[in-house]
Amino acid sequence: MDGSIEWEKFHPIEDGNDFPNSKDRRCPRCGTPVSGRPNKIYCSGNCRKRHKEGKRNAALSMAKRRENAELYDRAKRLAEMLYLTPPMERLGFMKDLIDVARAEQDAQLRDILSNQTLIKLNWSDKQKYLHRNCSDYCTISQAASNYCKRFWRANVRDVVYGRTPEPPTGLVK
Repeated sequence: MDGSIEWEKFHPIEDGNDFPNSKDRRCPRCGTPVSGRPNKIYCSGNCRKRHKEGKRNAALSMAKRRENAELYDRAKRLAEMLYLTPPMERLGFMKDLIDVARAEQDAQLRDILSNQTLIKLNWSDKQKYLHRNCSDYCTISQAASNYCKRFWRANVRDVVYGRTPEPPTGLVK
């Protein structure tokens, strides 16, 4: 061997036939198609980094468990405040809560009012989240959802995150 390179053996990749699975590749974290190098696994550096991070849920993280406990405790206290309010003043109480959430003054309140766990309770969870542990009452999220459906004719999440315009007089025709 004289050290020369046989250039006809080296050629640039011009079509997808050289790597047949290149069109089927998807990012394992977000599922978007991956383009670029044939051995590339993730769609971006961000997905690569986030895939290595551990899941942040209440079963694995003490901080997340504490955050959830605070959130659900506040939701239960808000429901208690709602039901301690005289019945004739409850609509005003709900309107004030939704106005505070829409004004983006309280992100946790927005999260509580639009929390799907509190809106769609399982029978096993009812005693943890209901006022006086009685199924005759609803959670603050369910009350907000009912209020938004009745007066705004919209989903509570759309209302508290400001995606629905406010009715002109507070009433929907």
